[in-house]
Amino acid sequence: MSAPIPLLDVRGLTKRFPVKAKPFSRQKKFVHAVEDVSFSVGRGEVVGLVGESGSGKTTIGRTIMRLTDPTAGQIVYDGTDIAHLPRRQMMAFRRKIQMVFQDPFASLNPRSKVGELIAEGMEIHGIGTPAERRAEVSRLLGLVGLSAEAAQRFPHEFSGGQRQRIGIARALAVSPGFIVADEPVSALDVSVQAQVLNLLQDLKEQLGLTILFIAHDLSVVEHFCDRVIVMYLGRIMEIAPRERLYAAPKHPYTEALLSAAPVPDPDREGKRIVLEGDIPSPINPPSGCVLRTRCRYALPECAQIVPPLREIAPGHLKACIRDDIL
Repeated sequence: MSAPIPLLDVRGLTKRFPVKAKPFSRQKKFVHAVEDVSFSVGRGEVVGLVGESGSGKTTIGRTIMRLTDPTAGQIVYDGTDIAHLPRRQMMAFRRKIQMVFQDPFASLNPRSKVGELIAEGMEIHGIGTPAERRAEVSRLLGLVGLSAEAAQRFPHEFSGGQRQRIGIARALAVSPGFIVADEPVSALDVSVQAQVLNLLQDLKEQLGLTILFIAHDLSVVEHFCDRVIVMYLGRIMEIAPRERLYAAPKHPYTEALLSAAPVPDPDREGKRIVLEGDIPSPINPPSGCVLRTRCRYALPECAQIVPPLREIAPGHLKACIRDDIL
């Protein structure tokens, strides 16, 4: 029996941003934001994308949405490569893929009422009559736990958690099948984060959503995602099912990340693994393995070989040339 075709299949995705050259300099420089990244997301799956700031995870989300164009690679959604679709053709896919942004206040126009913000996507895509759109706005507000009268108020009249609920309702207005959630709870108080995560989980089950969940908080990802992709300096270090990754990480970077995560039970707290030095510049990343300058297991060969992402167990992949560690 053949494996099901993934809803999203990213192949060799690369994104480089040009850096403004110094006067009289002939050498062009680029920020290597994402380098040769490949992964897939199955229909109905929640996949976590984690890593430090600057690892490239938000760039991946924005590139999948085509808010920024890829330098190279393919973004195959439901069998169609959307990486280089013309703008007019890409408009049709905006209904299928939507984004929930990190800062719910910055992503909402403060001059528009909530009802207008949620209905905007429906208007752009020509969905329904004005009366049908008003009814749908009320339904969506109820779906995310807000009253229908919220449609007549402005974003500044709501708390951070409520604004994020509005952002979620706005993303759902055009009935997408895929949601890119870019750190949707990192700007919220801890007490509110669980409420928004529970809402996303309920909506995922009710509507059959597929979610790419971008985060830096490993504890949030552990409780919400089916699989986890770990990134460092624009490259994927490890991909594994959630339980396997947290129980037995196989990449040195994942090991260090998990050791740094706070543990509520002091008796379970293990030894902290500190990565030496600073994150290298993405303008001039290290040769070979990008982690080698900070890795305690690095060998001389690590400077020569860009480790391929290879499967070491069913569904478990890592980018490291060493098999004699972890």
